[in-house]
Amino acid sequence: MAPEDRRVPISNMIYVADGPSDVPVFSVIRKYGGKAYAVYEPKNEKEFAQNDQLRGDGRVDHFGRADYREKSDTFMWITTHVRKICDRIVEDCERALTYRVGQPPRHIHKDEALPASLAEQEDLFREES
Repeated sequence: MAPEDRRVPISNMIYVADGPSDVPVFSVIRKYGGKAYAVYEPKNEKEFAQNDQLRGDGRVDHFGRADYREKSDTFMWITTHVRKICDRIVEDCERALTYRVGQPPRHIHKDEALPASLAEQEDLFREES
């Protein structure tokens, strides 16, 4: 499927999973700009080591305990990256709107210099030449 036809772009996705069978999806998600997060069961040293290897190999962005309670490391990582995705979506929308319709007018504060008129700019250019 073409990226522009996706309802949710992969770059706006965070994939959270717990096993080696998820490695192909981790790869696709990361290849197209999404985030991959591996989880492990607390106190399971083998799962921890496996996830550490996934991160070391660059297959996941980060990993943590399968603990989604507020203020857990996993909760904070996921919410931090959800906010970053949201901020990027807003910036992209504002940039696209500005490109299509231009900058909106804004208030000018008395301590800001007014831009030179076109005639003044042409005079300055002639003086510099």
